[in-house]
Amino acid sequence: MKILDSLFEQTVTGLNKAMDLSWRKGKVIASNIANAETPRYRATELDFGKELEMAFASKEDNQLTRTDSKHMELARNEGAKTRADLSGITKADGNNVDIDKQMATMMSNSSDFSNAVQLMKYKFQLYRSSIRDGRG
Repeated sequence: MKILDSLFEQTVTGLNKAMDLSWRKGKVIASNIANAETPRYRATELDFGKELEMAFASKEDNQLTRTDSKHMELARNEGAKTRADLSGITKADGNNVDIDKQMATMMSNSSDFSNAVQLMKYKFQLYRSSIRDGRG
């Protein structure tokens, strides 16, 4: 039973993290698209390496302890870690958002999220089938 629990936890946790990163990336891309005409706005991108590192770091490294009830409640996943996306050409107003690139990235990210959802759905169907077949 421990093997099944371990496989379930690893698979579902991994897919959950993948969906979370994709959701965060989508928020960053949406912000870039929303600010495509804002003067001096610099496009940003999700620091995927940093986010992935944080997502798979051990729980002991990521936990904050509140030692007093007056301390702020800090969630581990507050805000995405972003960095400047310097790949676009800077326009005369200082904005460097390439709307075509952002839309393509949004489409790709949407596909990644959908794939993770489909994998999660498939995993749960397998588990449900295993449970039903194991009754007899």
